[in-house]
Amino acid sequence: MAALSGEKIYAEKKARILTAIATGEPDKVPNALRIGSYAFRHTEGFSMADSMVNYDEACRLTCEFYMRHPSIDAATVTNAIPSAKVMEHLGLKTARWPGDAKGLDDENTYQFIEYPTLLEDEYDELTDDPAGFLVRKFLPRTMEIFEPFESLDFMSLLGNASVQFLASPDRIPVYRRLLAAAQENELLQNAQRKYNGALRDGGFYSINGKGSATAFDMLADRLRGTFGMMPDLVLQRDDVKRTLDRFVSIHIAGSLQTDMTGEPAYAWVFLHKGFDNFISERDYGELYWPYLRQWIMALIENGITPVVYTEGSYTTRLKFLKDVPPGKVIYHFEEVDVKAAKKELDGTACIMGAFPANAVVYGTPQKIDGMVKEALDILAPGGGYIFATGYPIEECPVANMEALLEAVEKYGKY
Repeated sequence: MAALSGEKIYAEKKARILTAIATGEPDKVPNALRIGSYAFRHTEGFSMADSMVNYDEACRLTCEFYMRHPSIDAATVTNAIPSAKVMEHLGLKTARWPGDAKGLDDENTYQFIEYPTLLEDEYDELTDDPAGFLVRKFLPRTMEIFEPFESLDFMSLLGNASVQFLASPDRIPVYRRLLAAAQENELLQNAQRKYNGALRDGGFYSINGKGSATAFDMLADRLRGTFGMMPDLVLQRDDVKRTLDRFVSIHIAGSLQTDMTGEPAYAWVFLHKGFDNFISERDYGELYWPYLRQWIMALIENGITPVVYTEGSYTTRLKFLKDVPPGKVIYHFEEVDVKAAKKELDGTACIMGAFPANAVVYGTPQKIDGMVKEALDILAPGGGYIFATGYPIEECPVANMEALLEAVEKYGKY
């Protein structure tokens, strides 16, 4: 029998994924397993720190992993690992990364550092003059390169001061570092484009898309921080609500800039602070879900498929998630009661993920085989399910990875 061409394989994988998104039953459960640093961890002499500076090799290793595992349907070399050199040039204060100047171990993972960049008495300034706040306060508080902008007087720029400010020799180090960061980011994007193209030529579909944070998380993650946001929900609730009313339009506008050349296009949102019991049901119903739903609906209306990536346990939120048009949304779960999710979302939204990644990391091939069967027995019937682990696999024994993929192939047939 003649081997199928890349285009034929691609068409089959795409149809499989699209059928599941529409809550239908394809020929088998689509597999969209995402790996983080797994391919690097099994390459001698190539560390996590290396992956953040040697983009071509990092993308090549990830691409080769997928090429060796053609049972996977959706694949991408684009992941959450950023460029170390970009962050160094910007003087990023909100992150640590393997091999950074502060001495994080070369095999560690990228770490987000959360702290308040919006003080409790600055809500009015943020909403009344957002551009001024972002340039004079947020950027200098999060990136060393923008510290000279703390004293910027916008009104003075209406006169000759604009030329003096922008063309001052004092700005030369800023511009040089910005240019270096942009050039480095271009190298990263070129490598991702090259190897994502190779995956496409090899027949792999992609549901990758622009990532984002919902309005609540924009405020809580990037501005107030967890320990600032929690009291604000009680003491400054009106300020929070007013800010979220503005942020939702920013979130929507950013996601609508999605590249529409794909068929269909996808946009992702990563939910950080909406999981079970982290905020109350009242707060979720009033301050989290309405803004997330506005984003979902806006994307659907513009022909973009929303991929909602939930972090943490999400079982108590299912009653909210089902309030969407049928066959238009993917909900990716890190942790959820799979029986409850299937019951609540069946025929409404496509379920993705929900298989415990720690089972792949710490389990045995036999245990993984049984757990995959158990999960697919619940989630696969009737369709509307895409297999993935709850979060990307960073490291696990090779035997466990192979057992996982073989079990999905074995038990995922309809």
